[in-house]
Amino acid sequence: MRRFFWLLALWLLSSSPALADVRSCHVSVAQSSVISSCQAQLHETVPEIDSSTEILLLNFNLLSNISASSFPRLERLRKLSLGYQLGGSLSIGEKAFEKVANVTFLDLGGNRKLSLHPMALAGLRQLEVLLLDVNGLDEAVLEGGYFQDLVSLRRLDLTGNQIKRLRPDSSFQGLKLLTSLHLRLNKIKAICGEDLTHLGGQHLSLLDLSSNLLSYRDPWYNRTCPSPFHSITVETLDVSSNPWDVGGAEQFFKAMGGAQIRHLKLQHSGAIGRGFGFNNLRGLSASTFSGLIRSRVLSFDMSHGFLSKLGPLIFSGLPELRMLRLASNQIHEIHGETFAGLQHLCTLDLSHNLLGELKTEVLQRLSQSPLLHLNLKSNHIGAIQHNALEGLRTLRMLDLQDNALSRIPPGRLPALERLLLGQNRIKHAWGIGKLSTNLTFLDLSSNRMQDLRGIWNELRGIPALQFLNLSHNLLSTCSEHQDRATPRQSQLRVVDLSQNSLNIVWNSGGCVDVFHHLDRLMILNLSRNNLQTLPEGLFQGLVSLQALDLSGNLIALLPDRSFQDLHSLQVLGLQSNHLMTLSPSVFEPLHALAFLNLQEVSLLCHCSLLDLEAWLHSTNLTLSSKKEGITCRVPTPPFPAMPLLSFIHGSCVK
Repeated sequence: MRRFFWLLALWLLSSSPALADVRSCHVSVAQSSVISSCQAQLHETVPEIDSSTEILLLNFNLLSNISASSFPRLERLRKLSLGYQLGGSLSIGEKAFEKVANVTFLDLGGNRKLSLHPMALAGLRQLEVLLLDVNGLDEAVLEGGYFQDLVSLRRLDLTGNQIKRLRPDSSFQGLKLLTSLHLRLNKIKAICGEDLTHLGGQHLSLLDLSSNLLSYRDPWYNRTCPSPFHSITVETLDVSSNPWDVGGAEQFFKAMGGAQIRHLKLQHSGAIGRGFGFNNLRGLSASTFSGLIRSRVLSFDMSHGFLSKLGPLIFSGLPELRMLRLASNQIHEIHGETFAGLQHLCTLDLSHNLLGELKTEVLQRLSQSPLLHLNLKSNHIGAIQHNALEGLRTLRMLDLQDNALSRIPPGRLPALERLLLGQNRIKHAWGIGKLSTNLTFLDLSSNRMQDLRGIWNELRGIPALQFLNLSHNLLSTCSEHQDRATPRQSQLRVVDLSQNSLNIVWNSGGCVDVFHHLDRLMILNLSRNNLQTLPEGLFQGLVSLQALDLSGNLIALLPDRSFQDLHSLQVLGLQSNHLMTLSPSVFEPLHALAFLNLQEVSLLCHCSLLDLEAWLHSTNLTLSSKKEGITCRVPTPPFPAMPLLSFIHGSCVK
């Protein structure tokens, strides 16, 4: 019904004389290409086209028939889109594109009742990309010689059709450049024996068979389904979202017969392995992926499933594996031998699972692998057993965000450079230097840290640290204990202390020297700390600071010496403060200042702002809003805001 009213509205508009200009194709030039856009204009035949057109868009019209006489001769045309015609059906006749033979991109997708003549694509020897998705096509499109002239074809998209078997005909032997074959959302049940004979010798960068009906559960496949992957190599094979169970997947991988696959995707396969509520299903075992042992798979993605327990040796059939992704399952138990045999693994992703504890034996089998990245984000990890991380001497990135940790993980990771511990329950930084002295990136945001001095003392043991995020903590104290040792030269470049309670720290006179040795610091975020004043000398020594964010505080007054040492500062954020007055003299030390944000400051309308208004209109600074947009509030109820310029000229200039 909605579609009917849409078409009715288009018909009514098309009958109006005022639409005459709208229905003519809009010609434009973008990136040196001449584009003719004739989209959604109710054309029933191909309209007049500029002969210089290189890109022609005819989507969302009422074309029902394309024949050899439909197009004028367009020698320069390279991209042609005929997708989603609104009439319900589209017929492509013999040699329909012979006058646009230089096209390299052709989109016929979305025409649910597409009728394609076997010689419809004849002559398109330059065509590289062909989109035939959601066209209601069956397996005849692969078996009827439709693509025999497409010798330059690289990508063929047949997503969302009615194809029940995959048996490309002999014409595919001539498609030597074909690398990307998309068959997602069809009805293919199996690939067996000689089915892929005419793809022999091909190297496909992508073979997408996801969301089909592949299952291999019938015992018939065990007896009469030899490997179809003769002399074919595939960079990425996607068999996600098929109705697999463990037995069917095992049979399929055995049928592959050692075909060379670099990247394998088995996402959204809910019936593979036992999960909560699926204890009657056969679990993964060492034999499940044994058929891949000669396939030299480098990455394997089993994310978004219902795996709950990982047993021993289940990935031993993937000895060349570099990347294993098991994210977004329900994994709560991992056997000590689960990762045995993965001697080349570099990346392991176990994020978004249900692990409550990281036991000592879980990762020990990876101590001999060159593991670089370990992702344990968004589990329920509240405890990491002693030595659970020992032996991972090559690990560079550890992500433990969004867990339930109350302390820094124990262990020694000498190569660790990036540590993400945000969104935990950590109260102190004890042990951070022992974990790794080579950290360059440390995220401790959204924890329960309170002692600013205590954190700073712990960080002295990490001389390489460049990025530090302590935002969204409870920083409100400064312990009296201070490390009296001569501080090492800091490498810190970025420090985020936003969303804390540093007003309590500095109001009590503590930790005023916390930034004094950060002579390489470039970015400092102190926003939303309820700061009412800035302690004198707080920014002493920050000779390299380029950006300072003081937004969202309660600062009412900035003394002239507030930014005394910030000679390199380029960006200053003062927005959303309670500044009652502001003197331009406070900015005099900021010789490099280029951008100033004064949005939503609560300046009190007073003639003492005359100097500020004059300075704003004489400075070359870039302001967050137009200079005319800076406002002040009248000091009488209901305290209306008015442009500072209007107030100065109306009340102070005579």
